[in-house]
Amino acid sequence: MERLPRALALRSSRGFTLLRAAPVLLVAVVLPLDLLTPVEVPLWVLLASLPPMAALVNGPRTTILVAVAALIGCAILLAYRGGEVVTADPYSAIMTTGLIGVIGVAMAILRDQMLARLLSVVSVAETAQRALLPELPSRIGRLECAAVYRAAAADSRLGGDFFDLVDTPWGVRAVIGDVSGHGLDAVATMSALLGSFREGAIDDVDLTALGIRLERRLAMRNGGRTGWDSEFATALLMTFDPSGESVEFRSFGHHSPLLLRSGQVRPVVLDPAPPLGLAGEVGVYSTSVGRTMRPGDMVLTFTDGLVEARDHRADQYPLTERLREHLDGGGSFADARALATFVTEDVVKRGYRYTDDLAVFVIGVSSEGRT
Repeated sequence: MERLPRALALRSSRGFTLLRAAPVLLVAVVLPLDLLTPVEVPLWVLLASLPPMAALVNGPRTTILVAVAALIGCAILLAYRGGEVVTADPYSAIMTTGLIGVIGVAMAILRDQMLARLLSVVSVAETAQRALLPELPSRIGRLECAAVYRAAAADSRLGGDFFDLVDTPWGVRAVIGDVSGHGLDAVATMSALLGSFREGAIDDVDLTALGIRLERRLAMRNGGRTGWDSEFATALLMTFDPSGESVEFRSFGHHSPLLLRSGQVRPVVLDPAPPLGLAGEVGVYSTSVGRTMRPGDMVLTFTDGLVEARDHRADQYPLTERLREHLDGGGSFADARALATFVTEDVVKRGYRYTDDLAVFVIGVSSEGRT
């Protein structure tokens, strides 16, 4: 069960590592300190308290080690001082230390059992969440596609980030979005929106009708809920010409995409409608924004988990600036997959920490030579 802190991504924290080692270090410090202090100072009590302290942040093996070390330390004190341990019965100190050690080990076992159960539940839920996200084709016509989904730290709750892409008679339609809140409710809402998108992408003639369909689906999910219990979702709908010559965007409170062209990074300015679930069908209408596409162009879309990653100064990850620095320094992206991989890995390399789930979705127009 010692694997649990590692599996929960706690072992990567330097502070937590020191906390786990503290009981072991205290045994090594308290024992010589107790031998050097007057008998009237009962430091053996601190030795006896170390096993429960170890059980709070360590597994059974480490707790047993601390308990045995504390018991041996107490016995050494008894032998060194000729029985002058500060208690009415010197041997009761050893019995007390041993009993507390047993209790500490029992606490560690129960702690690991609870963590194992929690980890199992979270793993099943995360697997279900990932199963809902599609395996995207790497290529449709001249369009190249790549997506990366990454959960935040293992102690975070499940998020509702989603994306999908469907080849339809109206063009290649794509969506990326983020459901408010966390947990299984967010995952269920994500599933409902993906199902509606897959139906509407084929049936609806334009992105306005598709947006209304998604708004209706979320209204059904919110039926009977009031106030703060209601869910909403940001979404970015896109339609690409199969030839890769143009793209249409329609945003519902989502981050604007970035267009990478000829070594330049250009934000696509949109006129977004409110997020789905907030304004009703009458508020779904937003201005559609179109862009021509050239060979080598790539559209980068993402959820807020990417740009809200923070460093030790609490500064957010500067996505646009980092892309420009990379390209201005002579860097390039061979394809959509390379771009998606770069932005997700660069966050970690630059010392930023993900605080939320994130999805990165890239669609590009293939060409023989890209910058």
